[in-house]
Amino acid sequence: MGKMTFQENLLRKMELERLAFRVIASFGSEQVRHPVDKEAMRSLLELSPYRYQQERDLDLYVKPGEGGLKMILVLDNELPIFRSTVKDVVTRRSPRTLEMWKISTIRHILVDSDIKISTRKDSVATVLKDAVAKLDLTYTDKDIEDLAREGMAWLAGKEAQGVGKTLALFAELLGYSKPPDYFGLDETICYGVTTPGKGKDKVFGPMVLYRPAANTLAWIDKSFSRSDRVQMEYLSLAATGKTSIPVSGDAVFQMLQANVLEQPGRVVPV
Repeated sequence: MGKMTFQENLLRKMELERLAFRVIASFGSEQVRHPVDKEAMRSLLELSPYRYQQERDLDLYVKPGEGGLKMILVLDNELPIFRSTVKDVVTRRSPRTLEMWKISTIRHILVDSDIKISTRKDSVATVLKDAVAKLDLTYTDKDIEDLAREGMAWLAGKEAQGVGKTLALFAELLGYSKPPDYFGLDETICYGVTTPGKGKDKVFGPMVLYRPAANTLAWIDKSFSRSDRVQMEYLSLAATGKTSIPVSGDAVFQMLQANVLEQPGRVVPV
């Protein structure tokens, strides 16, 4: 397999984040715990530096560590990560009868805090961080210009899937998120700036808004809160194509390109 392109690396990062979200969402709450989504966790681990190793009845994922110790995740409902040796973890987590006769082993089985570094959400975050660290997410001006041109081509060809993919990549680069569900933008592809509002509300915008049914793309340079009825009525009109918006079509991709290239502190190849 050849070297992955910038876009491929960015898509891989998005896939890793999607899998991590699935796993964390499967946990339930502290009051009502659910079985972990092992399928999603396996997929995340397979894209990470952790390598599968079956020992006794344990599914282990192992990453080299420092000083001869390894980072070892046990794929069960707690997703513990240990910093130790495979032999030590296996003896503690799946001891054989003869091993359990040893007082030192019994002590280790009962108390594993000396080697356990995380569980559940923290373990998922660790694996995600390690997986993303493998990716080359640097980019050149040409990478971003090419991305914008691709978006324009998809838009001209009325290829909604391609437009959506390009917008998702720009959103990842700019740290944009999807709108709150209560904004009622289900028939659109939308990404924008999210900031805290009053109470549990969120302020959303500025935003990019794509209507696949009409193949229209617009940039709305406003922020919206559901407590402002006038704002929400305007957004509803914009989302249904019933009002004109100054920045639309190819100009949106040009603006997204400029926004990415103007980001302070961005990392590019030398």
